[in-house]
Amino acid sequence: MKKILIILTTITVLFSCTEEKTKKSGMDFEKLKLELNLSVEQTLKYYEIIKYFEEDRASLLKDLEATGNDSKKEKNKLLQISYQYQEHVLENILNEEQKIIAHEFIKRYMPGVVDYSDELKAEVIETLALDSVQVEQYLAINNAFVKAFHDSHDKFHGNKQTASMYWNQYNESRKYALKKLFSQEQYAQYIELTTKESYRGQFSSK
Repeated sequence: MKKILIILTTITVLFSCTEEKTKKSGMDFEKLKLELNLSVEQTLKYYEIIKYFEEDRASLLKDLEATGNDSKKEKNKLLQISYQYQEHVLENILNEEQKIIAHEFIKRYMPGVVDYSDELKAEVIETLALDSVQVEQYLAINNAFVKAFHDSHDKFHGNKQTASMYWNQYNESRKYALKKLFSQEQYAQYIELTTKESYRGQFSSK
């Protein structure tokens, strides 16, 4: 337990950044349209779908606010469901290659997704053959990463570039702590595994 506290204290010290101006939030579906290289017929249907869901989300958020239960967690939950359903509807007008592009794009910019998936974290534990103490510390370090990122939300809200800067800085601190926790071989395996989900939570602009 003492070692866990030392590691988490190290992370807390390392987690520091400066504020930047914010921009309008939300997924840039114009950017996705360009990546999809849609036909004329697809484009017309695409805009109909986007318009419907953007208006629907605005209405849902307004209703949520009226309930007084419009915390960031509840908003993210609502938006995640909406974006997932929108992806499902978009699939009806896309070919297989375009479906993959749309899926990766929506996952990349999904609100509230800041850490690697639970499936990947479970794979890390299994592949690295972590013992019980390492598992406890590994999960604690991940939780510290997520908390630090969420606590900084007001500094980058809506600004994907600034959010990416924070995510990357906090992730470097996480890797610094994990490098101390894992053996050299385990750490190399961790880096290899996590490159599979490098898009998650990073708000990448590429």
